[in-house]
Amino acid sequence: MMKKTKIKRIFIALSVLLALSLAIRGCYSKKKLDTPNLTSYIFNANIEQVKKSIIDGLGDHQMKCMVLYSKEDYENDIFNTDIRYDALLISHCNIESKIYFRSGKPLPYWVEFHIHLDSISESKTKVEVFTLSSEICTGGIPFGDTGHGYSRMKKVPPSTIEEYEILLTIGKYLGEKNMPPCNYPKK
Repeated sequence: MMKKTKIKRIFIALSVLLALSLAIRGCYSKKKLDTPNLTSYIFNANIEQVKKSIIDGLGDHQMKCMVLYSKEDYENDIFNTDIRYDALLISHCNIESKIYFRSGKPLPYWVEFHIHLDSISESKTKVEVFTLSSEICTGGIPFGDTGHGYSRMKKVPPSTIEEYEILLTIGKYLGEKNMPPCNYPKK
């Protein structure tokens, strides 16, 4: 009789913990930006200089957990063009979201970017950063070698923060002086 009571209590306790876990797992908050960031910028440099700054700034893993692929490296529908300067920047492990949080902690974020270069003149190049895919982890545990395979991922709209941070990194390598600072959510 005593054994049955203990087993019943353990079962109830585990059921309550499981219910709480499921309730907490789905809850997260989103911080809003007062002003969205730029996702394109015209640099005072020719296209070859911009390409070099992308390789030096982004290709050398300056962006945490991101890997840069050129058109020649990666087969994707985006690269079925005659534009030879486009590239992909893909997260190969989780980065921390700057707008999605649970219990005050940033949620793991997985994202892919298409970086498009367009020569405006011999001394000006427009760079556009397009978000191809962006997801946050809403539950589960990481699996796989890179740590971004979670059991529950949720597609989310791009924040414009990471897109502009890419542009700022390119600008840093070009010595661009007049780029506005990145807008982040207020704490």
